[in-house]
Formats: sequence, structure tokens, C-alpha cells
Amino acid sequence: MKDKKILPQSKEPKGEFEAFLKDFQEYESKFLIERAQNEFLDAYSRWLKSRLLADKLKAIRKGMKFEALSNEFSLQQIFPLK
Repeated sequence: MKDKKILPQSKEPKGEFEAFLKDFQEYESKFLIERAQNEFLDAYSRWLKSRLLADKLKAIRKGMKFEALSNEFSLQQIFPLK
């Protein structure tokens, strides 16, 4: 078959793929922030109940991770330096 019109024409979906990647990166970022927030809140809640130093340090570590991912969160407001 010499007529190439029978076969579908290959189009470059470059823009569609780039849009997909952008959307996926936004989703991934939101997912990581939400997961870090939940981990921090769990650790902070555990520390509030126990008041153990080990639990406080874990909450601070989780808070630092959350703070690194989110511009809206400040660990300094929860655990101010004295």
C-alpha cells in the first residue's frame, strides 16, 4: 500500500505531554506537603500527650521536613527558640 493516508498520521503531542508533566509535578508537590503535614501533626500530637523529649525531637524533625516543603508553615511559631 503506497497510500500513506490509510495509516494514522503521527503527531507530536509535545504540548500535551508537557502539560501532563506539569500537572503531575503539582500533584506530587501537594501530596508530599500533605504527607509531611500529617506526619508532623501526628508527632506533635504524640508529644503533647507524652511530653517526652524523644517525642518532642521527633516532632521538630518532622516539622523541619514540613517547613522545607511548605512556605506557609513556620516551626518557629510552634517551638520558639528561647
